[in-house]
Amino acid sequence: MITINFIFSIGFRCNSPDFLGVNKIRNIAGPFDYLFVNIETAFEIISNNFDYFFNDIILINKNKNIIKNHYSTKPIDKKIIDFVNNKYIGYMSNNYNDTDLIVNQNFINNTPNNLYNWDKICIFHHHNIIKKSEYDKVYERVKIFKNIYKERKNDMCLFYLTQIVETRDFEMYKKKIYDLKTKYNINCYIIIIVCSDKFNDTYSFENNILYIVKKVKDYNYQYHHEHGTDNNLDFTKEFNTIKKIFNLELMSYNDIKSKFSTFLI
Repeated sequence: MITINFIFSIGFRCNSPDFLGVNKIRNIAGPFDYLFVNIETAFEIISNNFDYFFNDIILINKNKNIIKNHYSTKPIDKKIIDFVNNKYIGYMSNNYNDTDLIVNQNFINNTPNNLYNWDKICIFHHHNIIKKSEYDKVYERVKIFKNIYKERKNDMCLFYLTQIVETRDFEMYKKKIYDLKTKYNINCYIIIIVCSDKFNDTYSFENNILYIVKKVKDYNYQYHHEHGTDNNLDFTKEFNTIKKIFNLELMSYNDIKSKFSTFLI
């Protein structure tokens, strides 16, 4: 078994850090907790040493007709303006027309009205980093993450819980993730729970990546069920699979704070 002392969520959304919390392995908050962020964007941010994580931030609220630029001199991307001009914006069937969304516009290859369908995304959905107190809190998380990633890659793990994966070829999906890991030079362990209506439950550990497939209902079903939030499910079986591969001897919160927040990379 592989001993892991540090584990961090890297998205896609809130059910990822929730998984860590429910299973009592969220010993410290990470920079990607409670964001909308896809796996390639998280890899890119880590690879670039978080250089653009707080840059080019746009605050939008459709019903209040707000589109404001923060922490940037870059003009607001036309894609953002077009997004706000949609009649309806949201996530699956959840209406976000009256929600403050804090968007990093470095990660917006396309911007359909449904955030679920953005191909790259980094939105601070639960952290108003425009407020200094919230910015400082997330900045501290980034600092700790960077220090651990520099010093302790060998016993560090990133955890990702997918949206509903549409591909029918599991080998192709694994290759895509491995290619991204290689492209962005991600050198720690990775756990991915792959939620799919097309694959049966299985798992595979290759190239320091643990893939755990969970059979779920399709998008159309989940869109109309449980308030349109994908994969709000029980993951006990998947956690037991993780424990077959990894010995989760996580460093305590106090030890992490004392050892990894006192200097800045």
